[in-house]
Amino acid sequence: MLLLKTLQSLQNTQKDVIHDTLQDALYTDGVNVALLDIVFGHYFIYVLLSDGLLIPVFLHENRMTYKQSQLYGLPKLHFCVCNEIAKDFSLANKPRTLDTRHYIAKRTTKNAFNVSIKQGLSEIGLYNDYPLELCAMCSDILSQIRESEVINSTLSVYVFSYQWLKLLESRPDIRQKEMIALQNAHLSCFKCKKLITLDSNVWIHIVGDTLHICCC
Repeated sequence: MLLLKTLQSLQNTQKDVIHDTLQDALYTDGVNVALLDIVFGHYFIYVLLSDGLLIPVFLHENRMTYKQSQLYGLPKLHFCVCNEIAKDFSLANKPRTLDTRHYIAKRTTKNAFNVSIKQGLSEIGLYNDYPLELCAMCSDILSQIRESEVINSTLSVYVFSYQWLKLLESRPDIRQKEMIALQNAHLSCFKCKKLITLDSNVWIHIVGDTLHICCC
């Protein structure tokens, strides 16, 4: 019995260490999405930190070829499930996206990101703590769902201060669509750890900058 409790304690400690390390990485340089459990709501993008614990993130590509940079400019910053993100991470395209693209997930309160420009194997350009343009499609989505709100800030300030999280609390229609998408994401309850399905009664609790997904 003592051995079992010791093993459980070690397992819980290991999970806590992984959780803290992952969260620290998300807040600093960001983490390659291939190493993460990315969860897509109806509107927003999250990283799964542990059972039922989600943190909203930005997605961007941190590496591109010189030719791409000349054709398209620097990568755009995604914060909603726009058509581009939905296409890149669809079941059909996700393996190729993870293999050939360089998406990074990052949690930040300022527009400062790193992008590397490559030509062959050589790095010919490096942007450190550089402001990226907000994805136009993501901006349109957020503008539409906050249409009835009185906003006393620019869209960029609104986005980087995560004021949109309040929409999940104040707007039942938005919260309902987000919850249905999360019910389809094969998550476990934050409290009881049971698998959440479409038949589960689900609640979203916003705690600081995280979402707790619960069925009990």
